[in-house]
Amino acid sequence: MPLLIDVRKLSLITELIQDGAEEVAGSLASLAGVEACVEIKSLSFVQPGDIPTEMGTGQIHSARIRLTEPPYGVFLMTFSTETAAEIARLMTGTPVEGEFTQMQQSALQEMCNILTSGFIDGIADTLETTIDMGTPTVEVADTSAVADAALSHVRRDSLTIVLDSLVDIKETDVAFSLRIFLIPDPGSFVHLIDQLDRDVETGEPTNVADTEVEELDMSADVSAFEDSAGR
Repeated sequence: MPLLIDVRKLSLITELIQDGAEEVAGSLASLAGVEACVEIKSLSFVQPGDIPTEMGTGQIHSARIRLTEPPYGVFLMTFSTETAAEIARLMTGTPVEGEFTQMQQSALQEMCNILTSGFIDGIADTLETTIDMGTPTVEVADTSAVADAALSHVRRDSLTIVLDSLVDIKETDVAFSLRIFLIPDPGSFVHLIDQLDRDVETGEPTNVADTEVEELDMSADVSAFEDSAGR
């Protein structure tokens, strides 16, 4: 079934992402004592079957959470081994030499907790709701394994929001890149977006006429995902 979304509200998705980034910066300051600027470098939309291509090849670090409240789905954050080492050094004050120490692994887990919860909390605040989540699963694995784990409970007609962000730690030379995949349940996500019934320029409440909802035919992309999943 094609996904229905009000074309005027596509910019609200960008607003959600930006609010999530701002909440991350606030969480870093309050929970980690780190002043940072979080910049969204790019934002795009892909189908779940395209996620492995977006990730590339090789090993990556990832933090994954299943959302148990609307918009449901999966939040997945990925980053390189170099970024993981940079985060561990920032949090512990010790460089990574070969394998991560237990302290560095714990610091990496804590940073992933802060980043993921901050981002989701920012989105929830804008949606004027709460989004329940657990502790993220942090692991290092080949990109194909990371993608398979993230997609195991994802609907085939889901739409994935992909964004590249840069976390710049103030008053230091530390800056690290994160790639985020937000894969919500399509019906729940569209419903939440529709509740943000306001003018995106003035912020004033407004009504959306049914004639202003555009049908986005995703059937070809769904078929591609089924083929990639071997279904």
